[in-house]
Amino acid sequence: MALAATALAFALVAGGCGSASSAYFDVQDTWTRKELAHDGFDTEAYLYATLKTMPFRRAYVDEYSRMFALTGDQKTSLLEAEEAENEASYVVIAAFYTPEVGWNDLDPSRGIWEVRLEGPRGNVTRPHKVTRLNKRNPTWDALYPYTGLHYILYELRFARTDDDGERVANAGEPLKLVVSGAPARIELSWTLPR
Repeated sequence: MALAATALAFALVAGGCGSASSAYFDVQDTWTRKELAHDGFDTEAYLYATLKTMPFRRAYVDEYSRMFALTGDQKTSLLEAEEAENEASYVVIAAFYTPEVGWNDLDPSRGIWEVRLEGPRGNVTRPHKVTRLNKRNPTWDALYPYTGLHYILYELRFARTDDDGERVANAGEPLKLVVSGAPARIELSWTLPR
């Protein structure tokens, strides 16, 4: 019995070493949205998406630094890189599931899905870069635990302005991610931080 209790205690302590902290998950939950699109009882698509705002990025830097035991200088450099990226682009980390494997491709050049961000005045920006993230990397599982076995994890990068150079949304305004196509339509909304 004592051996079982010792093994359980070790498993609990060791299991917590690589996992993300609850403080990180609290912030992540604030900036993550999800929606299931279905036709009757059939699932057509399921989307989880985290908008990388500065509050999220700060929590991400803290968590990444903790996970990889970064030095103070490394953490500062990572935060500066996140701040610069935040000024340049909206970034959404999206885990997408479709029952048909061939439908799960958010790259706009494939023509299956229209992907865009919409602001409150109807301003639109489409992703200028869509990257499939390597799900075999355990870091993604730790930082984005909603990435299930049948999901594909994407990083979507959008300009902060529309084609006319107008800001898509300002601080305190709503921002909506739209993923729409023949199989389904999903809309997820956030209010940008002030």
